[in-house]
Amino acid sequence: MNPPQTLEQFLELVDHTVFEMEELIVCVEEDLDDETADLVQPLQGIVQNLRALQSRVRAGDHQFANGEDLPFMALARSYRRVIPIYSSLNLLNQAHRLGVV
Repeated sequence: MNPPQTLEQFLELVDHTVFEMEELIVCVEEDLDDETADLVQPLQGIVQNLRALQSRVRAGDHQFANGEDLPFMALARSYRRVIPIYSSLNLLNQAHRLGVV
């Protein structure tokens, strides 16, 4: 799958990713055990960063193609093995780094 090319596609992917991440958190919270107890806070941190990204983009305050990763990517990379939609996070980061039309 290719990164989003337009602002509209980017926002659609952000919306979808927020929804999927929130669903993942619900699943983790329902199956909370010693192995998953430490996942909730980092996953919530990623969602908070995604929501902030949504707000900045919608307000026209987000700077694309600045050569830096999105703020949540370091955390997402740390948990990529347990985030089924890591590829969506990575696509958002690629679009951020390359820019959209």
